[in-house]
Amino acid sequence: MMDKNASLFQEYEKHLPISVIDELKTHITDKISTERLQKILDVLVERYNHAQVSAGEAVGLVSAESIGEPGTQMCIAYDEKVMIKYDDKIHISKIGEFVDSALNTTECNEVDGYQFCDAYGISVLALNDNEKLEWKSVSKLNRHKSPEKLIHIKTKSGRKITATDFHSFVTRKHNQIVSISGKELRVGDRIPVIKYLPEHCTEAISVYEHVEMPAQDFRVKREYRPTKMLPAELALDWDFGWFVGAYLSEGCATQGIVSISNVADSYLNNAKRFISKIGLDYKDKLNDRGFAQGRDIIINSSLLARFMKNTCGSGSAFKKVPELAFSAREEFVSGLLRGYFDGDGNVAVERGMLRVSSNSEELLDGIKLLLNRFEIFASKSKDHKQHYLMIPSKYARTFLEKIGSDIDYKKAGLQELARKPNHQDYIDSISGFDDVLVSVSKKLQLPSRYVNSATKRQKIGRTALSRHVINFENESRTKGIDVSQELNVLKTMLYSDVIWDEIESIEYVSKSQGYVYDLTVPGPHTFATFDGIITHNTLNTFHFAGVSEMNVTVGLPRIIEIFDARKEIKTPMMEIFLKSPYNKADKIRDVAFEIRETKMSDVIQEIQTDIFEQKMVIKLDTVRLEKLQLKPADISALVRAKVKGISMKTEDAAIEVTAKDNTDPSAVSKLKEKIKVIHIKGIKGITQVLPVKRGEEYIILTAGSNFKEIIKLEKIDPKRTTTNNMHEIAAVLGIEAARQAIIDEVNKVIDAQGLNIDIRHVMLVADTMCVSGKVRGITRYGVVREKTSVLARASFETPIKYLINAALVGEIDHLHSVVENVMINQPVPIGTGLPGLVTKVK
Repeated sequence: MMDKNASLFQEYEKHLPISVIDELKTHITDKISTERLQKILDVLVERYNHAQVSAGEAVGLVSAESIGEPGTQMCIAYDEKVMIKYDDKIHISKIGEFVDSALNTTECNEVDGYQFCDAYGISVLALNDNEKLEWKSVSKLNRHKSPEKLIHIKTKSGRKITATDFHSFVTRKHNQIVSISGKELRVGDRIPVIKYLPEHCTEAISVYEHVEMPAQDFRVKREYRPTKMLPAELALDWDFGWFVGAYLSEGCATQGIVSISNVADSYLNNAKRFISKIGLDYKDKLNDRGFAQGRDIIINSSLLARFMKNTCGSGSAFKKVPELAFSAREEFVSGLLRGYFDGDGNVAVERGMLRVSSNSEELLDGIKLLLNRFEIFASKSKDHKQHYLMIPSKYARTFLEKIGSDIDYKKAGLQELARKPNHQDYIDSISGFDDVLVSVSKKLQLPSRYVNSATKRQKIGRTALSRHVINFENESRTKGIDVSQELNVLKTMLYSDVIWDEIESIEYVSKSQGYVYDLTVPGPHTFATFDGIITHNTLNTFHFAGVSEMNVTVGLPRIIEIFDARKEIKTPMMEIFLKSPYNKADKIRDVAFEIRETKMSDVIQEIQTDIFEQKMVIKLDTVRLEKLQLKPADISALVRAKVKGISMKTEDAAIEVTAKDNTDPSAVSKLKEKIKVIHIKGIKGITQVLPVKRGEEYIILTAGSNFKEIIKLEKIDPKRTTTNNMHEIAAVLGIEAARQAIIDEVNKVIDAQGLNIDIRHVMLVADTMCVSGKVRGITRYGVVREKTSVLARASFETPIKYLINAALVGEIDHLHSVVENVMINQPVPIGTGLPGLVTKVK
C-alpha cells in the first residue's frame, strides 16, 4: 500500500475496527486513487454502522418479540417535539420533557432500567389503515437508557427525526401501511408526513391564563394598575388570527409596547381594526428604517406586550406560532396565515412557488403545520442561518380560496400561479401500489402504456393519480364495467391525509441525552411528531411495559411448540379477564398484585452467610413487606414451616437461620437456595403481571400460567380467561377446548406473519392431535406412535426401530391406510382404489 493512503487509513481507524481495515488493505492495489479509496471507506463506515446491534436489540430470524425489551421498542430522542392533546387543547412539547415530567409526578414502574407509567386523558395524532389521521388516546408513557448512537433521518421536504435505529417507522407496500425498522430504511424510501391536520375547534381563550398581572409596579412602589385592561376572553376569530400573524411577521413587543410595521394601507387598517375591537388605543407613525419609508402602528399596552411575548415569543430568531392556534377555529388560522404571508411572504411566479423566510425554524415549523389545516403542504430548507418555507404552485388555488391576500401584487401573483398548468409533484408522490393501475386499465380495455412506467417505478404523483382516477370512473360508467374495488384502493391513495415523503439522507449521530422516549398508542400504533413525521409504535400495548422477563415466542418456534404438544412451553402466558367492577382502572392494579406470585427472594434485601458457623442472616425488605401487608414475623413463621433441620432467631427485619447439620459444609448454601424459592403469596407460576386496556375494560396479561388456580378466583371471569398452554386447558376444560385452543394459537401465529392459510388445514391437524382424548404432538412419540400400521410408524423419523420391534413380536400390518400402500407401490384403498375387479373364470 502506497504511503499516500496511510494517513487516510489512520483517520478511518476511529470509525472502523482495525481488522476491517487490515482486510481492506489486502484487497486493494497501489494504483487506487485517494478519492476512490475514501469513497470505499465511507461505504464501509455506513454499512458497519448499519450492521451494529444496540444493547437489548432482538437479533436473528426468529428472535422472539420481547415484551418491553428496549430492542423491540420504538424510541425517539429527548428533543423531538410531539403534538399532544389534553384538557381539550393541542400542546407542543419535547417528548423528553413531557415524559420526564409525567414519570416524576405520577406513580411509575421501573424494571431493568425501563421506566413507564399510565397516561390518562392524553391523545396524539395517529395514522389509521385507511391513511387517515385521527386523534387517538395514549395508554402509556415510557423511557429507557439511550444507546450511544442514534439514527438521524431527513426527508426531501426537509422534515427530520432522530431515533434509535431499531425504532419502527412506517412505509407503504402492497397497498398497505407496514412497519419498518430504522435499520431497514434506505435513502429513496418513503415515509409518511402530515398533509392534513384534523380541525380541533376552540372558540375563545382566557387572556389572563397567558399573562400574569404583577402585584406591584416596583419603579414607583405602588400597586400595578394598567391604564386599559384587555378583555378577559378573546374570540378566536379572523381579526385576532390576522393580528397574531402580523405580529409574527412584522411585529415587535417591548416591555410596554407592541408595534406592527408595514407600508400597505390595507395591512395597517387590519391592525387598527383589531386594536379598536379590543378597546386599546394606537398611534400611526412614519418610519425611515427600511429601504423605503414605512409606517408603524404603536400600541401602548404592557398587558398586550406580555401576552404577545408569552404566547408568540419575541425577537426574529425566537418567535413561534402560539399553541392556541393549533386548537383554534379555521377562520382564526386563515387570518393568522394571511397576516403572516402578507407580511413576510413572496410569490415567485417564475419559480412556481409561494415562499417565506425567517430566522426562527420553530416559527416556520408551526406555520407549515397550520397550512396542513387546509391540506397545503410546504417544504423546508435552510441557507446559513435563514430558514425557508416553500409552497408549490399546485396549492396556489387552495391558498387563494382559503387564506387569500390583501396585498394587490401578491394576490395577482397567487392568481397567476393558480392558472399555471402541469403542476409537478416533486415531493407528493405515492409508492407501494403494486399493479393496481395496470389491472384497472386491462379491465377497462384501456392502453396500459400510460400506467406501465409508474407501475414499473412504483411511483406516481398525486396530480397524475387524480387524472387516472377521473378517467377510470368515466370509462367504468360508459362501458358498464365494475372496477369499484380497484377504485377504492386508488382513492385511498389519492385522498390520504399524508404525503409519502422521500428519504434524502440517513446518518448516525451521538446521543444528546441519557434516555430515549416512547408513547404507546393502542390501535393504530402510530403517532406524529411536531415536524410532521408519522412514526410507528412497534408493538401493541402490552409490549411496551418494560418487563424484560416477559417474552412471547412467535413465528416458527411457536408453531413447533404447538404441533409438538410440549408440556413445558418456552413462554407460558395468560389473558385474564375480570368481572365488574374489578376490570376498571381503579381496581385492576390491586387484583394484578394479588395474582402475581411472590417468592421469598422478592422480599429479601440481603443474605449474609457464614460457612464456618453454618448460619446465615436474612435481611428483609420492609418496604416490600409493607406493600404485601406482611410482617417479619409472618415470614419467619413461613420459613420455619417450610424448611426442616434449622434453628431460627428473628430480630426486627432480620432472620438468623442456622443449619443443624454441621457435618455438611454445603448445608448453608443449600438452605439459602431452598429458602429463596419459598412461595409467599399469589398464584404459583405467575411470575409477572401487566394490566392493559382492551376496549372499555382492563385485563391482566401474565408471564407464566396456572389456569386451574386462576379460574378459581372469585374476581376472575372464567368464561373469557385463556392460556397458551393447551395441556392446562385440556386438564381443566376438556379435550374439545384444547382442540379449539390449538386452532386459535396457530391462527395467531399465521395472522401475525401475514400468511393466508385455509383454516381447514389447521383444523385437520388439531383433530389429529386430539382424536385420542389426549393432546398428542405430531412427533414419533405422539400421534405417530399410536398408528396401528407398522409401515406407517416406520415412515416417520426412526424406521429401523419400529421395524425391529414389530418383527420381534410378530406384528401384522393389514395395509388399511394410505402411507403403507404407497410405500409398497400398490393401490391405495380409498376412492377408485376401493372396488376390486371381478371376472368369470372359464
